[in-house]
Amino acid sequence: MQKAFLSLFLMCTFCMELSCENPFVTRQPEEPTENSSTFINPTTPDIVFINLQIAATQRNTENYIRSFVDSTRSERRFEFIPDQNIAAIQPGTFLNWNLENERQYLGQAFQATPVDSTIQLSFEERERSENVSTATITQDYRFTFAHSAPENPAEIQGQAIFFLERNETGDWAIYRWDDFKTIDDATSWTELKAFFQ
Repeated sequence: MQKAFLSLFLMCTFCMELSCENPFVTRQPEEPTENSSTFINPTTPDIVFINLQIAATQRNTENYIRSFVDSTRSERRFEFIPDQNIAAIQPGTFLNWNLENERQYLGQAFQATPVDSTIQLSFEERERSENVSTATITQDYRFTFAHSAPENPAEIQGQAIFFLERNETGDWAIYRWDDFKTIDDATSWTELKAFFQ
């Protein structure tokens, strides 16, 4: 009985070895099912703007939103102050603007942009005031993407004053954004938001 059991065990082991190429080699990893994304822990105000640039390039709306104040970790709520001349032409568009509006316009802009086109966002700092818990940074911006809405230019540029705070974990986030149209024949970020809202 024991010899029959031992023979059966050896035969099963031999069959398993034949069917297994090498039991000690790890298998090839599967391709990721989602797009890769990069978000750097925003331990300085500068990293917040790097994260915005990366989120734009990678078309990652959620990482873009992570650059703004989280009301569960702060008493502040995100506030967008549009260019006043544009806001006058678009009455009501920016009334009670919040993070959901930010998510919506950017998602629509990404959807209107062909997958094979490059998106670029750049900032050029003009002025800064910073202490241990808050910062106010004035940036010139240029946001380029070849979306499929011909009535809206594929490049926006202007200036923004960003107000940032540092939370209890040491991370920085934008809690207020004042936008300005600086070139008459250019499209500002205010106009982009209004168009894709």
